[in-house]
Amino acid sequence: MKRAFRWIWNQGILSTFLTGLFAILPLLLTIVILAWVASYLQAVFGPSGLIGKPLQEVGFQLVSDEATAWIVGMVIVLVGIWVLGVVMKSVLRSRAEQAFNAVIDRIPIFSSIYRTSAQLVGMLRQKDQPELAGMSVVFCSFGQQHGSGLLCLQVSPEVYRFGEREYCVVYIPTSPIPMTGGLVFVPRESIRPVAMSVDQVMRIYLSMGILAPQVMPEEHHPAKPVLEPDATASTDPAGNGP
Repeated sequence: MKRAFRWIWNQGILSTFLTGLFAILPLLLTIVILAWVASYLQAVFGPSGLIGKPLQEVGFQLVSDEATAWIVGMVIVLVGIWVLGVVMKSVLRSRAEQAFNAVIDRIPIFSSIYRTSAQLVGMLRQKDQPELAGMSVVFCSFGQQHGSGLLCLQVSPEVYRFGEREYCVVYIPTSPIPMTGGLVFVPRESIRPVAMSVDQVMRIYLSMGILAPQVMPEEHHPAKPVLEPDATASTDPAGNGP
């Protein structure tokens, strides 16, 4: 077995395979990410999903076939969203928003979730929002001295006090889907600012760290060791010393 592996290695078969693998790896990662998103959408909007099932029930009012009923339900919802967009772009926008918000405010738990979601959607629609401008890239160290650390996104410069310590809200992305991370309150003294953009951090997590050498600033790359002259080396060609 060892002889066969050595022969394959010496013939360059394995290195050629690895070259082809790394050439197609970006495409594979893209397919994996899109497949994950598609499976999530299928679980929510599919015929048996959380939203897809009620849509199918709506379609059953017009047709009897399950697949056709789901399609009809989706078409009805899409048309309804388009009509809502027409209303929101018209002069009735303010009145429609006031009437809708008045209804939402009557539902205690649902209203608090809706208000937060509406604020987040508003931030995404307007790129110049101060909330997005305040988000910055930071390096957070965890544990004792010389412990592990993570590249994170500090949500805002706001500081919160718990007990005797001050904390900041930090979002920790995950790989290869940075959007499935979590929020953590990190001690203020454990946060170090990093001269990077949010897009650069996302590229590192999407690539599972492969693009880190290209994205990370030069100041964070390890310094190359300086080769010192050998003390035992002789400058005399004859080897008799200086």
